[in-house]
Order: sequence, then C-alpha cells, then structure tokens
Amino acid sequence: MKYELELAGARPDVAASVMSTLAEEIRLIRTNPDRLLNEMMCARNYVVSFVNAHAMNLACRKAEFFHALRSADLLLRDGAGTQILLKAVGKDPGLNMNGTDFIPKMILANKHQPIVLFGSTAQTAAAAAAWLEHNGVQQVTHCDGFRPPEYYLQMLRAQQPRIVILGMGMPKQELLSAMLAEQLPGPLLIVNGGAILDFMARRFKRAPKLMRKLGLEWLYRLLLEPSRLWRRYLLGNFIFLWRTGLIMLNRRASENPAGRRG
Repeated sequence: MKYELELAGARPDVAASVMSTLAEEIRLIRTNPDRLLNEMMCARNYVVSFVNAHAMNLACRKAEFFHALRSADLLLRDGAGTQILLKAVGKDPGLNMNGTDFIPKMILANKHQPIVLFGSTAQTAAAAAAWLEHNGVQQVTHCDGFRPPEYYLQMLRAQQPRIVILGMGMPKQELLSAMLAEQLPGPLLIVNGGAILDFMARRFKRAPKLMRKLGLEWLYRLLLEPSRLWRRYLLGNFIFLWRTGLIMLNRRASENPAGRRG
C-alpha cells in the first residue's frame, strides 16, 4: 500500500518535469552501439545508467535518485515504456539499449580488464563471475549487494579494477555509483546493471526472442514472479503511461494555444 500511495501522490506537474528532463538527457542510439565502448573506457570515472519506466516512476518520488541519474555520464533507453515517452515528447527513441543485452557485450569486449561485480547474493555473484570466466574474462572479483557503501569503497580502493558492475537494483545502485565516481581516483567504468548478475548466473530466464522484439520482456518477468513484480509492472506501468499521456496532452496544448482556447 505504501508503494501505491507514494506513486499516486507525486504531483502531476513535478512528475511531468522529472520525466521530461530525463527524456531529454537519454542518449539516443540509432546505429552501431559498439561506438559507445571506446567512449565508456575513457581516462576518467564514467557512470552508465539505464532508464526504464520503473526508473522514471522512482525518479518522480525520490529526488536523490533523480539527481543520481542526472549525474551519470551516459543514460540509455531501456524498454518499451521509455520508447513511448520519447515519442510523446517528439523524439526518435532509437535502439532499445537494455542492459541485459548490452552489459555482457561490453564486458566481453574488455576481457583483459579487471572487473568487479557487486550485487545480489554471494552465491549469485559467484555464479555470474564463473560465467564471465567461462567466457574468457581474465580477472573477476565479486561481492554480494548487502554491504554498506563504505565497504564497497574500501574494496575498490584495494582492488583497483577497471570496470565495476553494480547489480543491486534501483535506487541503491545509482546512489552508490554516484558516490564511487566522486570519491575514487579512477579511471573506472561504473555500470548500473539491475538484475544483470541474476541473468548472467542463469538465475533468471530471458524472455523468448519474439517477446523481446515486441518489447514484452517485462510481461515475461511478471509471469515468472507475479508476487514480487506486480506492483512495479501493473500499477507502475499504469501510472507511468498516465503521466506520459499528460505530458503529451500538455505538449500538444502548448504547441496549439489557440486550439486550447477554442
């Protein structure tokens, strides 16, 4: 019940401003996403976050999360929800850059780099690390996602990896990534990956290819875990679409003020 009240209680004008701001800051990838790989491995700390409908809803009610997303160096569109929003604000949504596909590709393109995985349970993190090692990644360290931020900060200072994957879920991972980027000397690529460790560990199954192509992977996950995800995907998607509809109506009204008066 608390989740429903928090979501529904966000003021429409605030929600519209938050979602419109994030929509403008999402990097639209239209061709050859591989070009991002060189940019991400730059000579400084670099944070990558993925924005889906759930992220938009959280940003509407958690200012700290909204600012953490905006502090990222790269925001990528994840899912059909943000595709709908981007079209509503008059932007070409480009490619769906979901982390479940993109993050393993990014890691495997940098097999020679030391990598740290933080997130999920210790067993899942270990299984994800084993999968990466099986696929040729040379140096992987891992830890569960239930430690205080200072623990991860100290571990990274000691390990000095080149890439960190955070699989802790929103908003915890985004808040942690902002802190790490600010306090560590780098260069360090920090990627907010949500459930990516669970997918790499084969704890979660991917949706069939047709459902992924149609943007329905969220529905597949809902069918697998209805008790855990129904609020996020049923209630959350409804509120997200309602807010998107208001943004679209406001945009049309501002473009045609005479029609609004008439």
